[in-house]
Amino acid sequence: MGRQLVCQGLGQDFAPVARALSARGVQLAVRAGCDEMPLVRTANAVILWQDVDDPAARARALEAGMQEVVGPWMHEAEAVARIIRLADADQPMLRVGGLTIRLVDRRVEREGRPIALLAREYEVLVYLARKRGQPASRAELLRAVWGLAFDPGTNSVEVHMSRLRAKLDRGFPRPMLRTIKGEGYALCREDGASGA
Repeated sequence: MGRQLVCQGLGQDFAPVARALSARGVQLAVRAGCDEMPLVRTANAVILWQDVDDPAARARALEAGMQEVVGPWMHEAEAVARIIRLADADQPMLRVGGLTIRLVDRRVEREGRPIALLAREYEVLVYLARKRGQPASRAELLRAVWGLAFDPGTNSVEVHMSRLRAKLDRGFPRPMLRTIKGEGYALCREDGASGA
């Protein structure tokens, strides 16, 4: 499930921004025939689409409670970034140190760098992030992530952990995914502490 924005009363000038948002995985639900102000809504934010660059009107809109004002007078990339910033603020996230896991659109970043994960790698990472630095044994991971109440005798857990470790820790001075001898695997902050 991706991010969804509800748009109302937006004209043709919004089309390039709409295409750019769609390319970034944002779903747009357009309310046609609204006589209200042209708005983009997320769950908790309202963004005014201002057709003309009018700083005084923009200031009044912000004072009246708009979270952002964008329009065709600004560069398309800036408008998209401002809208996505507010859309991202609406979704639940897990954070462990410099690692951010967005739970709605399943995006993972470490120190702002995106990390592409396969579905099972993502599930393992979320499970470990929810444990806040506490180790998860192989048997626990098989039950929680693979849905198996028995050990199939394969090295699937080890293979997934190795791949996840390579993606998560490569290029960073300190690893986050740790093997705790005799206990299992833990996701720790860069400084080695548990928790967020």
